[in-house]
Amino acid sequence: MARSVIFLTTPTSATGSMFRSLSIIGQPRYRPLAWVADFWNKDRMEAIRSEVPPPTDHLVKHNAPERFNTSTRLRDYRFILNTRDPRDLLCNQFHWQFVHPMLGEAPEQEAQRRQRNREAGIDQWVLEQDFRPLLQGFLNVARKIAPPDRIFIGYAKYCLDFDEVTARAAAFLDCPLEALPAERRAELESERVENLPGNSNWIGQFWSGSDTAPGRHRLELRPETISILTQRYAVYLDFLRRMDDPRMAHLYD
Repeated sequence: MARSVIFLTTPTSATGSMFRSLSIIGQPRYRPLAWVADFWNKDRMEAIRSEVPPPTDHLVKHNAPERFNTSTRLRDYRFILNTRDPRDLLCNQFHWQFVHPMLGEAPEQEAQRRQRNREAGIDQWVLEQDFRPLLQGFLNVARKIAPPDRIFIGYAKYCLDFDEVTARAAAFLDCPLEALPAERRAELESERVENLPGNSNWIGQFWSGSDTAPGRHRLELRPETISILTQRYAVYLDFLRRMDDPRMAHLYD
């Protein structure tokens, strides 16, 4: 038996693709488990705070770090960490909330919320949000994991250097890419950024707000908005500069 691997990630574009890639690489040694989605579908999101994933033989997608069970014995698991620039994350979530339902929201409330946010625009919306509790939840876990028990892949690196990311993930999972049968190799290739337009599983096939490269905040936000967000999320951006590949560090300026 192998210790389960928790794919701990903030909710944003590419998490679905990353999890599919990791699942392709890790099977049959690790069984994929959409941990948070199971709770969402049962309307039991708060229960995540008191539950723990299976400790062996699973690859667990945990994309609600703010609800991570603080009583979890981290040494019982290994971790693949993923997140992205919080300024990009905010842009991503602005577009996402127009197509994603909110728990407990009636259809009339949903329509009113979307119209209100559409009229306000992206700059006002991102400034009104505070993602620090979500991001702090991620940091609180990431900082406590023993270095041998975790790797950081990151949204930016996944988009810009797919081959290196998948090779590192395969080494961490002890599932050599060379051993992948041709069919699974083709499935993995379909997750490469350049191949996503032909991938029927890609979220961008049915959601126009999805993106495939770091830095969208520089294209979508006013400079004064970026300046405010850079100061607000300075601690998190510093964490990313230190945790991510040094070649990605400039993206977090």
